Amino acid sequence: MKKKFFIAAFVAGIALQAQVSTTRINDVKLGMKLSELEKLTGQKFKIKLNEYGYPDGDVTIVSKGVTYKVGLTTNGEETGGSSTLTVYSVKSSDSSLKTLSGIKIGSSLDELINKYKNLNISIFDGYDDKTDKRTKAFRYFNVEDYDNGSILQFYLVNDKVVSFDVMYNEGC
Repeated sequence: MKKKFFIAAFVAGIALQAQVSTTRINDVKLGMKLSELEKLTGQKFKIKLNEYGYPDGDVTIVSKGVTYKVGLTTNGEETGGSSTLTVYSVKSSDSSLKTLSGIKIGSSLDELINKYKNLNISIFDGYDDKTDKRTKAFRYFNVEDYDNGSILQFYLVNDKVVSFDVMYNEGC
């Protein structure tokens, strides 16, 4: 009985640490309705829409002590005469976060390559607006999830992970 409890506790502990995937960061999931996000955080958000009916900028939220930047979009569903807003992207640089593969803030580019080399990955050098040139000082490491139409993006500075970004893949 003790052995079963230990195994269950171990598996639960691993699941609690595995907070970042290609479709979510913790409880903030792609496709979540604004009402679900408000229920999760216990906050009401005042969303300013631009002239095209899309949210003007990201929303900063805090849930369970973790800060996120959440991008919202209209999904085309009409409820009460207006389109429903849903989560399009979620980003965080909280040091408590970890992917299902164990990648965390501070992990290296080599660790990313070793963990994800058998998946659909791409690495992009950053673009320095000041010099008008590509730079390796900051990079983007993408893991594409074709089944869910999403991307898990790692933002790296000096080849170390500094943030996670989960978003829908626009296909461009």
